Amino acid sequence: MKVLSLHASLLRGFPRPELESAELVVGQGIRHDRKAGKRQNRAVLLIGQNTYDHLKNIGLDLPHGALGENMVLDFDPHLLEPGTKLRVGNSLLEISLYCRPCKTLRERYGQDFPQRLGKRRGMLAKVLEGGMVCSGDPVEVLQIRGQGAG
Repeated sequence: MKVLSLHASLLRGFPRPELESAELVVGQGIRHDRKAGKRQNRAVLLIGQNTYDHLKNIGLDLPHGALGENMVLDFDPHLLEPGTKLRVGNSLLEISLYCRPCKTLRERYGQDFPQRLGKRRGMLAKVLEGGMVCSGDPVEVLQIRGQGAG
C-alpha cells in the first residue's frame, strides 16, 4: 500500500495543488495547508484511488486534489475503522471519522454530487507523530486493540 499523491494549499478552493512531499505536524495536519491547526481530529483527509475510479465511471473525470483531500492512497481508507493507526512515511496517523461532502463540493459539481459520490468522500485522520511524507511512500496499517487491522 502506498501514497499516490499529496495535496495542500493555503488558499480556499479545489483542486488543491499536488506536492511531491509534505510535513505532517502533530495536532496540526499538513504544514502550509489552510486547514492546519483548526481541528485535530480532522487534520488530514485521506481518499482512495477507488473514489476517483468511481467518479470516472459515472462521467466525472477529475484530477487528484479535486475533492479537497490531502492524500490519495492506492487502497480504500473507508475499510478502516476509527482508531486504526497508519504509518505513512515516517509519520503516524490515526483514523478519526468519515468525512461528509461539503457545501463547496455541491456548489462545484452539482447539488446531486453527494448522492453520486456515495460514501466515498474520504476518512479524516489526526497526526500522532509528525514527519515528512512523499508521494510513493509506503502506508502500513498497524494493529489496534491487540487485533490486526489489515
